[in-house]
Amino acid sequence: MNRAIKLKLKNGKIVTIRRLRAEDYDAVVKYYKEFNNGPSAKMVFEYPGSPVSTKEHMVNKWENKNNLCIAAFDGNKIIGCAQICKIMPDHPFSGRNAITGTTMLEKYTSNGLGTKFKQIVEKWAHENNVHKLVAETFHKNNRSVGNLLKNGYEIVGILHDVAFIDGEWYHQYNLEKILEK
Repeated sequence: MNRAIKLKLKNGKIVTIRRLRAEDYDAVVKYYKEFNNGPSAKMVFEYPGSPVSTKEHMVNKWENKNNLCIAAFDGNKIIGCAQICKIMPDHPFSGRNAITGTTMLEKYTSNGLGTKFKQIVEKWAHENNVHKLVAETFHKNNRSVGNLLKNGYEIVGILHDVAFIDGEWYHQYNLEKILEK
């Protein structure tokens, strides 16, 4: 992704999606503080007070040619993030697999942003010789499961009892999408 994209959400709000840059670090930290205190955080292993990576660690990830880290901005405020990272990119056997992930603030869900993130990530994957996309989500994360299935991912496995949230055990779905058949 080389340029910013304007997206009109279903609620009429226009947001800008672009790659994360070093100068976005403070906005990302602010975003995760808000996200981690919201209802969606527990669906992605986040929680109030989750530790934040150092600026150097995050910027290295954002600038790595084997990753795409993007964010949606409502003005100057980050309202959602998505990423794709090649898994062991230099490995001769599995270097063409990549893991994806998306988070967004609760009030921006179900407005088309998750689908747009998936489209951008998949376009990058095609351009960067990725064969398989991998995603993980809790079985009770209905929005994420629905969005992944709608965008061509398949549930290929389940890990039982991976997290104890609000007094009950959550299972993790493992999903994948093969890009070239």
